[in-house]
Amino acid sequence: MKKLLSLCLLACLPLAAQQIPAPTELSGSPFFIKNTWIIGGTGNWDYLKMDPRAHQLFIAHGAQVQVVDVESGAVAGQISGLREAHGIALDESGEFGYISDGLAGQVKVFDRRTFKVVAAIPTGPSPRAIVFEPQSRLIFVIGGAPQARTPGAQNARVARPVATRPTTSTITVIDAQTRRVLATILMPGALGFAQTGGAGEVYVSIVDRNQIARLDGQAIAAQAIASRSQAGTPEAEADKSGSGQAPGVQSGGAKPVGAEVTLDWTGLPRSAQASDSRVRFLSLGPGCREPRSLAVDSRHLRLFVACDDMKMAVLNAVTGEPVASLPTGPGTDAIGYDAGRGLIYTANGGANGSLTIIHQDVTDTYAVIQNLPTRQRARTLAVDSATGDVYLVTDLLGMNLAQPGSIGTLQAVPVNGSFQVLVVGH
Repeated sequence: MKKLLSLCLLACLPLAAQQIPAPTELSGSPFFIKNTWIIGGTGNWDYLKMDPRAHQLFIAHGAQVQVVDVESGAVAGQISGLREAHGIALDESGEFGYISDGLAGQVKVFDRRTFKVVAAIPTGPSPRAIVFEPQSRLIFVIGGAPQARTPGAQNARVARPVATRPTTSTITVIDAQTRRVLATILMPGALGFAQTGGAGEVYVSIVDRNQIARLDGQAIAAQAIASRSQAGTPEAEADKSGSGQAPGVQSGGAKPVGAEVTLDWTGLPRSAQASDSRVRFLSLGPGCREPRSLAVDSRHLRLFVACDDMKMAVLNAVTGEPVASLPTGPGTDAIGYDAGRGLIYTANGGANGSLTIIHQDVTDTYAVIQNLPTRQRARTLAVDSATGDVYLVTDLLGMNLAQPGSIGTLQAVPVNGSFQVLVVGH
């Protein structure tokens, strides 16, 4: 009874002012939380991934990935055998999925029909964000720099450097067909989220440098294969016979190590004007501090970047030219784009939680149309392109009354079994 009372006291607190600007336009019916699914489970959570064709929502949650049937709201299955799930990527065939397992330093391959892990692929340290690039059929796995963990921290995605020397992070590039590591890229800075535009390119946020790196999957594959060929490895012969001889090797940065290739890009010029077919660095400028995540508008070649200073920045995806900046809310983290409906969403997990909804009228005309109160720490999301629904996850907090001490020393802890999916629609 005491635990229930403490939870009620927390839940009934008045909403704090979040200082979110009022929407400028709202056409049609407003968005609202139309359902809440209690799915349980334990541990911290990270990225979500939606499969609109199978009507399944994948949730990285502690040492497992929960699979929710979005038509019923029930848990359809779970993917176990993990140490710390962070990100999920899905291939275009509907056959396999890929999970970044942070503590294991691996990508786990799973069968999407049985939810069974069928392979494990080693990566660089602390893999988090993961992307399947459909044109090149490459998997890009973003590894973090060393970080100091904060006990009880939720969704700690971005690696914080623990030394004063320049930070170096890794990107592991995997051939999805052979399930072999094609290359390991050494990148400057602390890397965060990654996303693909679907046409061979992959975008990665560099948190501590306020930049977005634009990678060319085909150029990276070509250099890695050609470098292996020069090294005379058996894997190079397999690459030649399976996918054709790669073009000439680009000068600098490739170091064959046995069957793997290491591409050291830490010394590359970090500007969009630098000439390199493999990577370009797009600057966000002072208007976007610590880019958290991003979404891609492939049709109009625009990037939507969620910034830590309660803003969303819009960039030209090719040149990096700034296009627009819009206000969001406290604790802006994940971002989603519904291309069919011209809507952009940012999940703001600070204060009491909110979802900022932005309308894209024409290519470069944007307006905040609603700021929907959600729940505390609801900072990850996925968009269902089939229905237009948006999914967020969070849990409830209560006071640990078993801990001795006075009211001022009580600690808020997650309530067992309270992990939930919020369904937003209109």
